[in-house]
Order: sequence, then structure tokens, then C-alpha cells
Amino acid sequence: MSAVKKGEAMEQAIISQAPQLEKLIATTAHEKMPWYHGKISRQEGERRLYSGAQPDGKFLVRDREESGTFALSMMYGKTVYHYQILQDKSGKYSMPEGTKFDTIWQLVEYLKMKADGLVTNLGEACVNGKTAGKTPSLPATRRPGTNGYTPPPRAPSVLKPDVPTDREVLPMDSDVFNPYHNPNEVRKFNIQRTQLLIDELELGSGNFGCVKKGTLTTESGQVDVAIKVLKSDNEKLVQDEMMREAEIMHQLSNPFIVRMLGLCKAENLMLVMEMASAGPLNKFLSTKKDTVTTENIVNLMHQVSMGMKYLEEKNFVHRDLAARNVLLVNQQFAKISDFGLSKALGADDNYYKARTAGKWPLKWYAPECINYHKFSSKSDVWSFGITMWEAFSYGGKPYRKMKGPDVMRFIDSGSRMECPPACPERMYEVMKECWTYKHEERPDFKKVAEYMKSYHYSISNKAKPEEAAAAAAAEPIK
Repeated sequence: MSAVKKGEAMEQAIISQAPQLEKLIATTAHEKMPWYHGKISRQEGERRLYSGAQPDGKFLVRDREESGTFALSMMYGKTVYHYQILQDKSGKYSMPEGTKFDTIWQLVEYLKMKADGLVTNLGEACVNGKTAGKTPSLPATRRPGTNGYTPPPRAPSVLKPDVPTDREVLPMDSDVFNPYHNPNEVRKFNIQRTQLLIDELELGSGNFGCVKKGTLTTESGQVDVAIKVLKSDNEKLVQDEMMREAEIMHQLSNPFIVRMLGLCKAENLMLVMEMASAGPLNKFLSTKKDTVTTENIVNLMHQVSMGMKYLEEKNFVHRDLAARNVLLVNQQFAKISDFGLSKALGADDNYYKARTAGKWPLKWYAPECINYHKFSSKSDVWSFGITMWEAFSYGGKPYRKMKGPDVMRFIDSGSRMECPPACPERMYEVMKECWTYKHEERPDFKKVAEYMKSYHYSISNKAKPEEAAAAAAAEPIK
């Protein structure tokens, strides 16, 4: 047999044994991986992740001190999240309610391609400093990216504030914003009724029913939640709408969007959500005119722009962005809510066309929504401009007493609302760009968020004089 044929025969033998060989190599392979840090504390894991660059997805795996199991610690939005890696009776590893694998190594490789319950995909390893150049290899035929197999593209990173390391971060970059340190501790799609305590206090109401304050009991303690309770006599159509909202919200995980924690089917259908106890932005601002600064409003609207940028990247159209649907955790932190009208677009779709007009918030809608029933991320940009106007008007009502048809004529004539008295000129420029009549000429949320960030840092008292000057001289978004 020629050397070439012997080589081919050897390769075929290796391929045929690849699964067993992989398992044998990989069972302890994690110990040689750069992302494995051994037995270190939660606090030490955080210290190592915060050391150096802090991109979304930066991660390490460590031994949990108390139980002998593993934990995954990862960076997202300048915050460290900790997840327990579960091991079932057969020895397989997984994230809570996630796909199971024979080895830690396989689980980590999978989580690089699919978040599977994490806040984002795993990205760059936080290197332990001991394993450089010692990474073991799988048989070449099974290694991701070879033999014709290409892993799916990683989801785009959502929050890239590029916070300078030589000064204090701005409020929305801090970990205080996220009320749940480990989202998987509370995010389960089906919640048992026994886990919920419901207060009689109503936070709001609508055609669907009401929203009540409540408490969710989890493995790690009790968490304050908002519970959307469907009226028991509501027709199936409303139930279907609520289920659709639940399905949409359960797919979204971003610090600037109200997270859905789960669904409870009991005496009523209940949607259990993160609590944003300071309430809607418009009501909050209308009662706090003397205590909320312009800089504070810029901060909040910057956060909203980043939440909308995330939706844009995920091909979600909100369709009801307004100050009433921006909820505050407190005066510094905002979350986008109310996804009852949201639609997921296909990857190749640029807009969604509604079949009927229904009860629509016309004063927040772009011309193409009203005239052609077409909705896209660009029409959400128009709504963002209206929401900005509301915020800088401290909860003012857009277009004052105009009726729907009057608003349409006003917009078609080329007129736009005037700059609110307290609004910086640069922010009014952003509004006017958002109100560009033709959607194809309107900026997307990527551009809007970039400009909001630039302006936010320029007016922050943490900005250096030269940075403030550079931002002040920047051109408006186009």
C-alpha cells in the first residue's frame, strides 16, 4: 500500500473514531483551555474580567467554591453575569434549560455560536495566563470551520459604549442598571402560580386587563415584578395577542428593554415582567420638572436609542415607541416596554405591512405608516423623534390639540413641531433628522445611537475639554 493510501486509511480510521476520540480528549480538555481559571472566587472572576478590555462576550469558566460544580462568568454591557453550569445525573453539562453536552469544552464551543439563554454569545476568552500555546485540538475533520462546516455568524454586539478607562463611567454604563445579576435565575418561560405573590396595587390598565405589582420567588430569593393580568372574560383574539407579546419579549435580552421573566397560566393568563418602579417617562418628567436636568434627559434618550438599535439589529419593529412606553427603573435608567404591536421581520424584509389600521397612535407614526400601513425600523426612528420631543417637553403632548387628519396635513406640508424650550439645539437637530419625510433618507438607529452617545459624552461633566469641543463641533447626523 502506498504512503498516500496508508495516510488516507489512517485518516478514515480517525474519522470513524472521531466521536469517541473527541469525548476522550475533551473530558478534561477544559483544564488546558485559556478560558478555564480553576478554583477562584466569584469576586476574583469579576476582577479578572474587568482587567483590560471589556468587550461583550468576554468570558471565563471557573470551579464554584462551595459545590464542586462549574460556573460561567461573562461580560456584557460592562457588567459581569454569572451562570451556574448544570450537570445532570448522566454527567451531561448545560446552561439552565439549555442544550446538553458531554463535556464543558463542547458546551463552551456551542455557546460561542448560540447564546442558549445567555445575555449574548460567548466571544473573547479571558486568558488565565497559564495555557498560552497549549490549546488541545480536535481531529481536523470535526473542528469548527473546516471540512466545509462554517459556524453561523455571531450576533452583532449590542452595546459598545467605548467608555474611556481613565475616568469614571457614565450612569448607563454601570452595573447598577441591571436589577438581576444572573438573568437565568429568574427567566423561565413557564412560571408556577405558587411562585407569585400579587399585590392589589394596580400599576396601569388597558383593554387587555391590568398590570399589578407582585413578587416572584426564585431559587436565589424574591424579586419585585410587574404582572400583566389578562381579564378572564377576554376573547381569544386578545389572548393570542398577549401570547404573541410574550413570545416576542422572551426572545429579547437587553439592558434597555423590559425583560419578560415568564408566563403564568392560572386563574388568569399572566405575563411576568421586570419591574420598572419609577413608571412611564412622560408621567415621571411631568412631575419632576424642577429636579430633572437636560443632561439627565439626554442620558435617558441615549439609553432608549441603544435599546432601539438592538431591536433594529434583531429585525424587530416596535410600532408603539412613545414616552408612555419608556419605563424608568429610577431617574437614571430607562427601559423600552409594551411590545403588543411589535412584529418580527424576516431577514430579507425591510418593512411589515399591516392589514388593517386598527387603533393606532397616529401622532407617533411616520407618513408611510399612515398612508401605506408600512412599518419598519425607519418608522420607529420617526417615533423616536416624537418620544425625544415628549421627553424634552417634560411630558408634553405632541401636536397639542390637533386631531389625526390635522397632524397628517401638518406633516405633509413640510411643517414640524418646534423645539421645546429646554431642548438643546443639537438634540432638536436629531429630532428633525428623525422626521425626514422619506423613510429611505431617514437615519437608522445605528447612526442615531452613535450621535446620541457622542453628544451625551460631550455634555457630561466627565468629558475632557478637548472631547467636549470636538463633539460640539461634530456635524449633525445625516
